[in-house]
Amino acid sequence: MAETGAIFPKAPPRIRVGVVDDDPHFMLYLESLLGASGRHEVVATAATAEAALSWPTEAGIHVVLLDVGLPGRRGSAAVAELAARQPQALIVMLTATTDDEAVLESIRGGAVGYVLKGGGEEEIFAAIEDALAGGAPMSPAIARRVLGMMRQAVKGGATELAALSPREREVLELVAGGAVDKEVAARLGISRSTVKNNLTSIYAKWRVRTRTEAAVKFWRTQTG
Repeated sequence: MAETGAIFPKAPPRIRVGVVDDDPHFMLYLESLLGASGRHEVVATAATAEAALSWPTEAGIHVVLLDVGLPGRRGSAAVAELAARQPQALIVMLTATTDDEAVLESIRGGAVGYVLKGGGEEEIFAAIEDALAGGAPMSPAIARRVLGMMRQAVKGGATELAALSPREREVLELVAGGAVDKEVAARLGISRSTVKNNLTSIYAKWRVRTRTEAAVKFWRTQTG
């Protein structure tokens, strides 16, 4: 009698990560850390921004961990171009310091989050998961710096908020507080697609490209 072939459940797809960092020791650390997780795989690496910009779109990268202080072209200055070349990827910045200008430059370029290198492996994993869930991962020290910068920004928040509908303001307030789309939908009793539609409208009205940039602008309206 012929044996019946056993049916095994398919393994969930892995999260494909690209890493851009000029420190070979930290690069090896990330490759080992992510490779051993069973959920992630490093599919592309580069030591410079220029090298990362040559990655093929076909690599199917889900998340890019991009160092801010690269030799040659800074990582923060390459965010916008890398996002254009890898439109399917979410870019999370890696940094050893809280450089104010680099933080803002990265956010303006389209980075969705910012993680300090010394934060530990759990913070790196959490940042990747949060980004994929629609959040804006940010190390506490970075978040404090951003809020501090926003307190020094020019006033004008009332005019900016006036451009948004009441529902858009509700969505934005929750997003700025760190809620992902699913949480926003549950809190407001609306669908996730409605949340996404409201965010798209906010981006257009405020001329921003990411939820992180929208959140920063919202914080400015509250602290300016």
